[in-house]
Amino acid sequence: MTEGPFRSRMSMRYRLMFVFFILIVVPFVFVGYIALSKSEKTIRSSNLDSVVQTGKNLDNFLRYVLNEQDKIMASDEMQELLSVEPGDHVSEIEYAKKLSAYTDTLNYSNKLFKIRPFPLSPSEHPTYVKANFGSIDLERAEWFADIIENGSSFWKVFRSGDDPGLYVEPTLGSVKRLHSLKSFQPLGVVLMEIRPSILAEFIDPVKQFRNQKLMLINKNSQVIYSTDRKYGDEETEETLQRELPPPLVSKTMKYEGTDSLVNVSELLGNELRLVSIVPTKELNKPIAVLNKLTIIFLAFYFLLSLMLVGYITVKYTAPISALVRQMKVLARNQFNDGAIADSKWVKRSDEVGWLYRGMYHMIGEIHKLLKETKESEKRKKQLEFQVLTYQINPHFLYNTLDTIRWKAEAHNVSEIGEIVSSLGSLFRLSLNGGKELMTVRRELELLKSYIHIEKVRQSSLVRIMFRIDEEIMDLPLMRLILQPLVENAIRHGIAGKGDAGIIIIQGALEEEGISFRITDNGPGIPDDILSTLLDPAAQTRSDREGGLGLVNVHERLRHYFGEPYGLEVQSEKNRGTTVVLLHPRLPKHTTELDG
Repeated sequence: MTEGPFRSRMSMRYRLMFVFFILIVVPFVFVGYIALSKSEKTIRSSNLDSVVQTGKNLDNFLRYVLNEQDKIMASDEMQELLSVEPGDHVSEIEYAKKLSAYTDTLNYSNKLFKIRPFPLSPSEHPTYVKANFGSIDLERAEWFADIIENGSSFWKVFRSGDDPGLYVEPTLGSVKRLHSLKSFQPLGVVLMEIRPSILAEFIDPVKQFRNQKLMLINKNSQVIYSTDRKYGDEETEETLQRELPPPLVSKTMKYEGTDSLVNVSELLGNELRLVSIVPTKELNKPIAVLNKLTIIFLAFYFLLSLMLVGYITVKYTAPISALVRQMKVLARNQFNDGAIADSKWVKRSDEVGWLYRGMYHMIGEIHKLLKETKESEKRKKQLEFQVLTYQINPHFLYNTLDTIRWKAEAHNVSEIGEIVSSLGSLFRLSLNGGKELMTVRRELELLKSYIHIEKVRQSSLVRIMFRIDEEIMDLPLMRLILQPLVENAIRHGIAGKGDAGIIIIQGALEEEGISFRITDNGPGIPDDILSTLLDPAAQTRSDREGGLGLVNVHERLRHYFGEPYGLEVQSEKNRGTTVVLLHPRLPKHTTELDG
């Protein structure tokens, strides 16, 4: 393709300036214009997104509160305390102490919500009710009568006027009726109050404009929380109630006589709604300023670009061209030493100098790598011979154990034959042909051989139950990861319990992968040890005795597979310990690992 007479007379500098103007400046001006025209929409969308995201976060929190409330209601302690029949005055006082102590324990360290349980008939427990809800006659309270009669849970705002001694400011609460898990009969009412400061932490940071207002309202249009601190007894305007837009839709409407942008996010279905109201004039303020700044910037950018292109073409074209020529010489001479001489630009302190020094350093590294590659090939042969040597001794030991087993059986010493057979099987399976992966079935065979040896060594009953799903038996599993866990359970879990000790080994396929749970009924692990049990830096040499250890198994899983795979230790004092192992599901017949 031939060039026109005008283009052929243009120098490279002017060509670069022309191309820069066409490819950079013109599109930049066009994009700037489009960005300005769409800026209001972007701000509106950003405001809507922030409201929706905050709504999701608040929805997740409220669902978490409801879930915690359900857990507490289903706990044995709560079920037992609210199942107590009313007795004499002394018994009632003792009952109030127990229920109050249990409630205080739940609320002591909780900064998010406060739990208040009430018997089904508060009048029969006046001491407890007065201590926890003041002098209000609960049975006459509309909300209490509603939950007792209908049983449907609901959210309620408790105002300071309801009981000034309990509520300094309006407080949101979840009200649920508690039923017996055995007879399904109602036992009482559980009130979960959310501290007002928590709502402020969720909602206040979303406020982007000075006059923006955010409100949390219920389905009865009652304001539960507002950033202007006017809530509790207040209801939303009739116009806002009538014209409130659906979720995920922005709407401009009149609010308190001012055109405003309204965004809504629903929480807990349609139980609660988060409403954002921003005057439109505040939305347009940043746009007006942005328009002026954009015009000034475009003019400055255009002039600066012209000067910058001229400087770059003069300052960098010559050294870069010389660098390209040197690279071609190197390629022709296969990166041999002495193919090129150092350039005068190598001493420059800018990017050009770094390019030259980087290229010369790269050439030196290439020569070094070529030399190391030759040495590596030489060492490879030596290592192959060493690996073969290391494999001779384990196989020799396994064959020797097998010989001992046959001789023991020949002399009718069956017990020695059995333990040697188990030891041989353990050794053979642990070798696994040098492969890092085996099937779950083979890992369990190895584990059973180890357990048999432990039973003989301890000369006492070691009760172990297996509950392994058949569907995982032929799936690949990293070798030698169950035996250390069972060894830990035997030595530190059920040691000293005699026939009362038991270990349960469970294996199943879950969504994340293969899950194993090794549970013992031992004394549990102290909290100070439990917190650092899987930390390699916190383990002493004595902690690692007796096999690979929990830390080793955890680190191997994390090294090859990353999070969330590894170990999790759950323990309660005098109630035992459970070690949960999560292993990824690998394709069948996989025998090697990368890493």
